[in-house]
Amino acid sequence: MTSRPAHVAVVVEPGPERVLAQVSGEIDMDQAPALRQELTAALAASRAGLDIHMAGVTFCDSAGLHALLDVDQLAVQAERVLTLRAQVRWVKHRR
Repeated sequence: MTSRPAHVAVVVEPGPERVLAQVSGEIDMDQAPALRQELTAALAASRAGLDIHMAGVTFCDSAGLHALLDVDQLAVQAERVLTLRAQVRWVKHRR
């Protein structure tokens, strides 16, 4: 049995124009405020915008999506661009 991380982790890599934030773990209503805070700080440190890589995310509920939308709104207000990226995993369901 594989266990999922009970928290969200954000690794921020500053760049000359854009900041990269690599997100991993579970994003739920308990973790969404920490995610919002980390991404808001990363956005503030960027000149042109924020790239958020979500490939390491194992779960995201509506609170997590709301946190991402909040950060996107902040990016729009700051005239910066926010991009979400994720590795798509196709799962074949058995019948």
